[in-house]
Amino acid sequence: MIAYNRTSLDNLYIRDQAKEAFAAGCISGEENTKIGAAHPVNFYTPNYFICVGLFFLTVVIATCSLGLFMLVSAGSSDSYTFLLIFFGLVSYGALEYVVHKRRHFRSGVDYALLWMSAGLLYAGLFLAVNNMSTITQCITVFAISILFTLRFANNIMAMLAYTALLAFITHIAVEMNRAIQLIMPFIIMAVSVATWLLSVRLYKQERCRHYRQCLTSIKVAALTSFYLAGNYFVVRELGSYMFGSAQYAGGISWLFWILTVATPLLYIYQGVRKKDSIFLWTGLALIAATVYTIRYYYSVLPIEWALILGGIAMITIAYGLIRYLKTPRHGFTSLESSSKHLMEKLNIESLVIAETFAGPTAAPAPSNDFQFGGGSGGGAGAGGQY
Repeated sequence: MIAYNRTSLDNLYIRDQAKEAFAAGCISGEENTKIGAAHPVNFYTPNYFICVGLFFLTVVIATCSLGLFMLVSAGSSDSYTFLLIFFGLVSYGALEYVVHKRRHFRSGVDYALLWMSAGLLYAGLFLAVNNMSTITQCITVFAISILFTLRFANNIMAMLAYTALLAFITHIAVEMNRAIQLIMPFIIMAVSVATWLLSVRLYKQERCRHYRQCLTSIKVAALTSFYLAGNYFVVRELGSYMFGSAQYAGGISWLFWILTVATPLLYIYQGVRKKDSIFLWTGLALIAATVYTIRYYYSVLPIEWALILGGIAMITIAYGLIRYLKTPRHGFTSLESSSKHLMEKLNIESLVIAETFAGPTAAPAPSNDFQFGGGSGGGAGAGGQY
């Protein structure tokens, strides 16, 4: 289903693992070179600046071409609708061409064609259907974004598809009876949990290995949507706006206050306990939303003093943690992170054994001139040497 060459994607992943292992000192430069030679990558991926330049160049060329045709047609909305859909299909065809024939991978050209194709197709369909309802728009966005996610494994498209799904569910609830509207936050929470569990399950499957970055993005989006569905500010203000109730969920406001405060703390606890960076960083980011929510309804200090005291508290906590974690504790340390600690997850050992030391030629006879001794550490490298 994915458009990019699967072999090159696998080889690119192996090369990235080898680079991390080399940076961590797990393998030598010669071994890293041999792994790269054994796993060729047939992709065109320029550096960041060229990628940005190619992106804008592609957008300018496509936009000028579309504008020229629109000026020539100078007709009704039907002609504009046809041009938008036509150029959307042309952009998609060009995207398939540069991916298959030119081997572009995150080159800027493929990104530009991808977003232009999706945007033009949506705009054309929006004009083609008179008075397209919000629910239909959500379905259209979901269908387009999920297609491009499956075809090109784009992270933002994956998150857009999930957002469109939540918007679809929310607008369905608007047209339902009062009972459904009142339990809407819990429906979104249930969808978020289901999405998280599905993403975790798919992430572990080998056939979904090329979509793991997309699944990681969806995990973050699911955690965020679960928190927002229980955030008091979101539930009260957005619920009152959408469902027309001035005191939406006012009867169980205590429950949403508990969820507002407890959910980020639960994420942080889960991240620390499981050594899961997704939970940890999401929880830390959502702490700011919790503080904003509390301050919106209960302003204790002027904003200037709140910022000053908050900054002092954060600096103090950071300094204390740095001092405390100079000696690694419970799997955490204040020292610079080394990707060597990620090797268990990346399984680089089997790669080195299978690809570096194995080959079509016969293995050399073992030498008897190896001399033990010389290490200064009492354990496995405890003194920095073996």
